Amino acid sequence: MSLRLVFSSFADAGAWPEHPGAGAAVVDAAVVGPMRLLDHIETMLRLGAPASAGVKRIAIYRRKLEACGGERFWSESFKKDSWSTARELLNWRDELVEAGWRPGMSISSRHLADLAAAESAGPDLPSGLSDRLQAAIAALGEKPKLPLALIELIDERGDLPAGWRRLLDALEACGVSVTARDATDADRGSTDLARLLTPFESKRSAPDLAGDGSVCLLTADTELVAAEAIAAWLAADKNSNEGLLFVLGKDSALLDHALHRVGLPRLGASTPSPHRALLQVLPLAFALAWNPPDPKSLLDFLLLPVSPLPRWAANRLASRVAQPPGVGGPLWQEVFEDIAKRFAEKSPDDSEAKRAAAIAAWRAYVEPERHDPIIGIPRAAARGIAGRVGAWASARFGATDDALFLALATAASDLGAAIEATEAETFDRLLIERMIEQVIGAGVSDPTALAEAAPWRAVAHPGAIWGPADTAIWWHFADNGEIAQRAIWDSDEREALKQAGSPIDDPSLALRRIASAWEQPVRHARKKLILVRSSMAGGEEVKSHPLWHALVAGRPGLEMRIGARAETILSEPAPQFAGRILIHREVEPGSLPERRGEWSAPADRIAPREFESASSLSSLLSCPLQWTLNYVSSLESGVRQSLAGGDALFGTLAHKIAETLFKPGAPPDPGEAVNLARALLEEFLPQMAATLLLPGAARDLATARQAIPEALAELTRFLRANKLSIVAMEKGFEDAGSLGAKTGIRGSIDLLAEEEDGRPVVIDLKWQRTDKYRRKEIADGVAIQLAVYARHVGDAKTAVPTGYFMLRQKRFVTGAQGFNGSVVAIEGETPRETWKRIEKSWRAAMKEMSGGAVRATFDQDEVDQAKFNDPILMTPPNCKYCDFATLCGRE
Repeated sequence: MSLRLVFSSFADAGAWPEHPGAGAAVVDAAVVGPMRLLDHIETMLRLGAPASAGVKRIAIYRRKLEACGGERFWSESFKKDSWSTARELLNWRDELVEAGWRPGMSISSRHLADLAAAESAGPDLPSGLSDRLQAAIAALGEKPKLPLALIELIDERGDLPAGWRRLLDALEACGVSVTARDATDADRGSTDLARLLTPFESKRSAPDLAGDGSVCLLTADTELVAAEAIAAWLAADKNSNEGLLFVLGKDSALLDHALHRVGLPRLGASTPSPHRALLQVLPLAFALAWNPPDPKSLLDFLLLPVSPLPRWAANRLASRVAQPPGVGGPLWQEVFEDIAKRFAEKSPDDSEAKRAAAIAAWRAYVEPERHDPIIGIPRAAARGIAGRVGAWASARFGATDDALFLALATAASDLGAAIEATEAETFDRLLIERMIEQVIGAGVSDPTALAEAAPWRAVAHPGAIWGPADTAIWWHFADNGEIAQRAIWDSDEREALKQAGSPIDDPSLALRRIASAWEQPVRHARKKLILVRSSMAGGEEVKSHPLWHALVAGRPGLEMRIGARAETILSEPAPQFAGRILIHREVEPGSLPERRGEWSAPADRIAPREFESASSLSSLLSCPLQWTLNYVSSLESGVRQSLAGGDALFGTLAHKIAETLFKPGAPPDPGEAVNLARALLEEFLPQMAATLLLPGAARDLATARQAIPEALAELTRFLRANKLSIVAMEKGFEDAGSLGAKTGIRGSIDLLAEEEDGRPVVIDLKWQRTDKYRRKEIADGVAIQLAVYARHVGDAKTAVPTGYFMLRQKRFVTGAQGFNGSVVAIEGETPRETWKRIEKSWRAAMKEMSGGAVRATFDQDEVDQAKFNDPILMTPPNCKYCDFATLCGRE
């Protein structure tokens, strides 16, 4: 049986018609693109061999360039980025080989001479497509008898690349008939569709279009609206959709949603993407292996929808990484102890050794040995990370049959092979990232996007159309950046290669081939051609397709005659578009939720909690809704959004250093405090503020290294100047019933000191851009935090001095008198008086909420404290820093 093939440069991803036969299927014929044609020829010649991954070929070509030695035209580029240089030069080499170039050719050109030297240096390069093509051509030179009778060409033979023209010549020499397929069009009368084709088929000027509906341009502001309009058009006459063909300029995700809404089958076309969440396991696993540790990358890894760590363990670690941002140290170890305990509870039937092995595997991902990104990671370590990811992905693929796991396993395997093939001892960060980028490549399609049985078909490229279709809809008729490869070789090199028998094609040839492919929907649509273009897609502005510029040439006002706006079609009750009447049902518009100052809850659902803290009281006594959502409903911002930075990060770091620096007893000498604080800062940075060690944070890091030790030294001077001794840092307390019959207070005092006579002094440490708000709190009598701490220190008869030590400003802000040094003394209520108001306000607020009324006080969020007049609450809310502004209706 002899095979008959129809060849198109754009048919490897599918074509229309799907086969050359007349019936529903065919046995001895097929439509093929370049890759499938070569596969057929190799099979006939018994040349097939396992394909070598592109990343491995680049790795070996990189070694060949290294082995070449001497000063080469690529030497400077190779020093800066060896991988990208090798990848680009390999493309050059493959283009030459496809055209028939061989290293032994006598050509006077430095570029070609250097590439010839590389070809014979170093290890053998695995075959690529161009090598396979030349091997097939060479084997055909033996004139074998082939089970192939005919190849019909859709493209102009002269527009094909030189290597493929030589392949066709070799096939003809073996008795295979190679002919141009007859593209005679059926008579389409005098319709716009026929007129549109005229300038492509003759040299006559472009005739104007009448707007008869056979050619339509559908425009929209967004892709979503365009999809709704096309779905409505298809649904308007479902029985006439047979024989319809989609040309997909991009994926069909939004179109599929619109089709599904009107009860039509989905197209299921998904564009490959390297950004699928699962594929990020590989680059993130390597990102965690560099110094300094990067909390952002670790959070990204832990928050992946699927990762090598179980979700509950990843969430626990993510919470630790975000607050404060760092890795390692006592807090880190506590988290893993908690994970081990919970794991034992979750899997009591597993042996202790099995659980320990699982936790060790998890730790290998999140706390690997780290390496200097410039010096690089050793080959064995890099291979180990790739192998670890690959083994996990392979196991998950075996359990789930999910194609994404297979893609990840393949990428990890290819990366491991490339790492081995380079034979480098170390891999710097840039090199590893380039290699990962290569193995992931264009990524994979969405495995959940599945085509459903439909009366229509779809092709991914207009050049894949080679036969008639009643109606063609070109979805996303826009410029997708499809251009010919830029010219690499100058005119002298081209002439020399031509004389040597390996002519390099002129770039204009590829342009002609692409332009001809764009015309195929115009040539083969029989009754109707609908072009769909949106102004925006994927959040980016869309440019007109180059074919549109050719269509409008000589036809002024064409868009007005054949165009329709999707927004207009969807807003009218019975619009007519492209020969169909679209019936719409009017829907009453809904109202957006209104801003509400009071929310309802079932009576007695909100009850006093067992314990409050200074922070929760501040929330409750300024905005009951915020307190309810946060502390009763347990709503909170996501872990990624809670990553500390700025003043909060400096404050956390300063608190931790102070906790270690200040021991009970006399405060240290300021000079000793500075030196010890500097040492502690370097120790705690990777554990608590690793983001300061990352590139781009040098300014903040320098500020921290100078400002934090100096601030703590000034705190030491203040303590010594006022003869205060240290009682405790982070002094915890818990007093049941101190606020109400069922509610107590618990918390932790930053620094509890005492005077010479034993009177306690409460010092709260703050790192903020300004001390204005803290001074105002004390003056207005709403320093809730200080009042809570003072109430729970000492006895009821003792007036406890309190204040904020503002670390950034290096001064003590207090309402008490008698302190020396860097002090700002402010007149205002005493902490005891403030506490009495707290008790009263808390009781009133709880009474109101227990009745089911929960207020949102956003209408007073910018009111000055002196003008804040509320019968219950103490302070206006600070809505700028609230996580619930969209829930309450303020935004």
